[in-house]
Amino acid sequence: MSTEPTDIVRLWYATGDASLLADDIVWTVLDTFPEGGRHVGRRAVTERFFPAVKSHFTEYAALPETFVVCGENVATSGFYQVRTKRGQAGTVAFAHFWTVRNGQIVALHQVADTARLQDLLRSEEAGS
Repeated sequence: MSTEPTDIVRLWYATGDASLLADDIVWTVLDTFPEGGRHVGRRAVTERFFPAVKSHFTEYAALPETFVVCGENVATSGFYQVRTKRGQAGTVAFAHFWTVRNGQIVALHQVADTARLQDLLRSEEAGS
């Protein structure tokens, strides 16, 4: 497998393969994002953060459109395609800032259109 940072980030989007994450990965998301905050360590990300966020949706897909590389850092932007358990569908813009070192993802800082995401979840709670 190539160890180019962009290739590793693309592979993560395509597969979500936890072996691409360093054991001490740092994952930071806006506090306004569901289950946001700082998540440190592979287990914290794969066993606590992702399942908690995905529990809000029946569909949750990241669709990156741009990849910008500077050394070991990769910036991506694109859209989440989500559907709530009551069938509310939406598209949510995101930007991610990655650090890739020695063939593994060691950090991700995530920014998303949290207002849009929260609107979808409020609609879910209201039963609309």
